[in-house]
Amino acid sequence: MQKIKERNYLLDNLKVILIFFVVFGHTIEYYIKDSKVLMTLYIFIYIFHMPLFIFISGYLSKNFYKMKRKAVKNLLIPYIIFNMIWYTAVYIGTKRAMFSVMYPGWTLWYLLSLFFWRIILKYIVKIKNIVLISFIVGVIVGVIPVVNGYLSISRTIVFLPFFLLGYYTKEEHFEKLRNINKLFAFIGIALFLFIAIFVVHYNIVDYKFLYNSYSFSSLEVELFNGLLYRGILYISSILFGACVIMLVPNRKQAYSDIGKATMNVYVFHIYLVMLVYFFIPKWNMGIIQNILILLSPVLIIYILSRKRVNKVYEGIFYPVNKGIDTGKKSYKWFKRN
Repeated sequence: MQKIKERNYLLDNLKVILIFFVVFGHTIEYYIKDSKVLMTLYIFIYIFHMPLFIFISGYLSKNFYKMKRKAVKNLLIPYIIFNMIWYTAVYIGTKRAMFSVMYPGWTLWYLLSLFFWRIILKYIVKIKNIVLISFIVGVIVGVIPVVNGYLSISRTIVFLPFFLLGYYTKEEHFEKLRNINKLFAFIGIALFLFIAIFVVHYNIVDYKFLYNSYSFSSLEVELFNGLLYRGILYISSILFGACVIMLVPNRKQAYSDIGKATMNVYVFHIYLVMLVYFFIPKWNMGIIQNILILLSPVLIIYILSRKRVNKVYEGIFYPVNKGIDTGKKSYKWFKRN
């Protein structure tokens, strides 16, 4: 009898913690210009949370034939549909018509970039020293002014190294990392918090630099500084991510099941975050409002991780996916006959 593979709770717990920081970062984003503390937390989060999220995506993409086969259904079509939903919501709220499949709405760039990574993975892993090459290209691409948010090209290129690192990482690598004294992880995280404080205090670089969606020139960053900062950011993201992996528990926790619903949380949370912006338009309106802002990510994640939300997600895509499957069967039938 074949042994059932035990669920990897380390990955589930990591995904839950990272989706929390995604929601938390987007929640405080509206208020960071009014508070140096929030700005510091924002930069602190952005050093590691998406690089580590993408690293996990790469780790879970080892069966690239399966992932490539499902990429259109699971990523491209959801991207297109949710992008149109987002721009419709923007139009309702602002009366600005900005419908575009080519420019991802707010957080939806990740779906498009993940689609590209999984489509090209089979081919780029054949390139010798591809990880090193991807880091070099990721640094240099910031020099090109035209590489920006269009089709998430900039982020796809800059974040590619983390996806590849995840793909090449094996389970024993996690075990070796977690066997290191955890004191080093605490010291490392404290160091990165200090770096975030330093960056904000001396206004070293625009926080948008951490998005990796802008060229150096568009952020008015000199060429040498841009190359240097991105290189430092790469190193910092890897070390910070390693510290987080060392500290996250690898056993089932009360929150572990939320790890199965991170896609639902990711695609829907922006609408609940917008409600927070609407009801609390400014930071420091009052202590209660500030506390509500900081606690709202927990409530948002709880709501969106419920099974009913998953039914809504499936309800949106069931007719679409059924149509695709029917089309495939019809095509095969016509091809045979």
